[in-house]
This record gives sequence, structure tokens and C-alpha cells, in this order.
Amino acid sequence: MSKSASRTSISDRATAFARDVIDGRIMAGPDVRNACQRHLNDLKHGPARGLFWDLDSANRVMGYFEDVLCLNGGEYEGQAFHLLPWQAFILGSLFGWKGPDGFRRFRTGYIETAKGSGKSPLAAGIGLYGMTSDDEARAEIYAAATKKDQAMILFRDAVSMVDQSALLADRLEKSGRGEKVWNLAHFASGSFFRPISADDGQSGPRPHVALLDEIHEHKTRVVVDMIRAGTKGRRQALIVMITNSGHDRTSVCYEYHQYGQAICSGQQQDDSFFAFICSLDEGDDPFKDEACWHKSNPSLAFGKSGDDNGGLPGLKYLREQVTEARGMPAKESSVRRLNFCQWVDAENPWLSADTWLSCEQDFGIEDIPENEPCYGGLDLSGTRDLTALALYFPRLSKALVEFWTPK
Repeated sequence: MSKSASRTSISDRATAFARDVIDGRIMAGPDVRNACQRHLNDLKHGPARGLFWDLDSANRVMGYFEDVLCLNGGEYEGQAFHLLPWQAFILGSLFGWKGPDGFRRFRTGYIETAKGSGKSPLAAGIGLYGMTSDDEARAEIYAAATKKDQAMILFRDAVSMVDQSALLADRLEKSGRGEKVWNLAHFASGSFFRPISADDGQSGPRPHVALLDEIHEHKTRVVVDMIRAGTKGRRQALIVMITNSGHDRTSVCYEYHQYGQAICSGQQQDDSFFAFICSLDEGDDPFKDEACWHKSNPSLAFGKSGDDNGGLPGLKYLREQVTEARGMPAKESSVRRLNFCQWVDAENPWLSADTWLSCEQDFGIEDIPENEPCYGGLDLSGTRDLTALALYFPRLSKALVEFWTPK
């Protein structure tokens, strides 16, 4: 593949995005603002740690996306992959920053955005670039997940992008047909791209690029650890995790979510870890104020000219989701999590948080008269679920409720 930068990538688009965010020209949440400030700080202070910004490398990967790749599906079928500013920032950061050894600085990227923002095509394109144009002989590229069906979702995006690009279709060999394609091969470099999962029973992958989709659905660390163990022999291996927000705060996804927040805010330092975490500011309520929606949906501000629907996933769609959630409390949790990047406490609660909190009063055990009739309920748990104790006083029409997780 061509090593030249795209004609449309003649400026430093990653740094331009960072400055636009910090200056308030692009709306972003606190964690993205921190990621942008980190980028700007490293431009100034990074050389003291051996870090340097390679604009040519950043522009080269952007040029690959916009000159080689095409999108697929719906109205985007066959269209050139025009990078949105936030996508250019991610690509530029992952491929433009170099370490003291001259190789890529970042070995892990964690990307958390609302559903439908376009992170899956971005990840698929990273895999294709890693296979064809990253100067790595016999590169192994994997779309990885806990289950094969899940791994195939992102891999099928890559296959469809190959089908849409005459340049790639002429240079890559597909194994399988239709929906059953299971391998892409780039014979010129001896490289391949395929799906892999924990239930394959495969051992010993040595990924040059590994793409982990929907990391919030990973119940254990098995896949993450399997992939990380295989990168030790690769000089500039890259693991890219993409995900929506989740509900399990004991999961591997939440570990990376918190770690990414700490890295971007400067609470911890890890020059090999990149994070782009869409989130809302404290006090933002997406059910009451549409103005904050852009913080969790970074493509929303970049719709077609004159289109009231906005960019992906679309104002119309988000308004429909909020309306349904207001009428169906059990849906509120998933809408907040998937569409507005809010980590929630339960996947499908039967009662909304606002309804529960509206019942809260300044009332304690010391306020109960002696010998007051009481009914109690106790729900015990194991090691990860909540234990609940409820004491109800019918004559007072009050209840004391406590929740905790076992030590």
C-alpha cells in the first residue's frame, strides 16, 4: 500500500482537535478534555521523557483511511472514509506518537463512546492498516472477543471495507465466501487478519494489532490476558479496545475505564496507554438537557449540512430513545449506558433512579419509637452481588433500606 500521506491530511489534525476541545470550539466531556490536554502537554514536555510527535506517521495513517478505505452499510455504502475530528485525534495519537526507541509509544488504546458513533469501522480500518501498511512482516491481526459470533461482528466490517475498496480487493485474498469469510491474507507481507475468541481453544497468538470489541461484555480477563501475553515479542504491537459504557464495576472493562481516566487526568503516568473516554460532566442529565449529548456522541456535531438530524447516531434516534426510557423505567439504564456513556448500577432495573431518590428522607433508626411493629426482608449474596436489608414500619409508612457487597 501507499506510504504517502493523503492530500487531505496536510495539517496536524490531531493537535487541531485537541486545541479546539480545550478552547471550547468542540464540546467534549471531562475525560476527553483531559486526553486533549495530555496531548498538548506532551508536545511541550514529552521530549524530556524521550517522546516525540511524528506528524508524517500521523498523516500517513489518516491518508490510508481517506484514500484507500470505503464505508459500508446504508447511506454510507461505498463512500470514502472521511475521518471526523475525534477519529483523526485517535488515529493520530495511536500512530503519531513515538517513544525513545523510535517505535510507537502507545501499545494499548482504550476507546469508550456511545453506541453508533463509528468506533467499529475505525477499529476495522486500524486492523487493515496494520496488516497492509505498517511495515510489519508476517503481521498477525485479530478481531478478538469472548465468543466467536461477537468477534465476527468487527471482522465482517473489515471484510465489507475490503469489498468496497478496489485497491484492497486486488491485494487481499479472502478465505471463505459471503458471511462465512474467516480470514484475510496479504501475501506481499505474509500477514493475515482473522477473528479469534476464547472458545476457539487456540493458543499462542502473536498479534501485531489486536482489536477487542465491546469489552464491557467480557465477563473475565481471559481474552485480554491471552492477547497481551502474545504481544511481548512484537516491537510495536497495538491492542485497541472499543466499548460502550457498562454496568459491572468489577469487570475488566471498568478497570480499564478507571485506569484511562487516571492516566488522562495525570493522576497516574503510563506513556504506553492511550484513552479516549466520552463522558458527561457532573450535573449533566441527558434526560433533561440535549446540550450535553455531544459529549458522549462525538460524531453528533458533524452531520450533513442543513441536516437537523445531526451526525451519528442522530438527534432523531436519541430523542426516540429518551422518550421511550421516560415511559419505560426498565429501559432507562440501557439508554443512559449505551447512548450517553453513563456507568449504571444495574443492567435492567425495574425502578428508575429518580423515582427511588425522590422517596429518600432524613430518617434513621433513632427516629423509630420503641415497640413499633416492623417487617424485615434480607436478600443475601455471594461475593459480587449486592446484599440488601429492608425494614418496613407499616404504621409510620416508612422503610429503612441498606445495600452492601460482602467483604
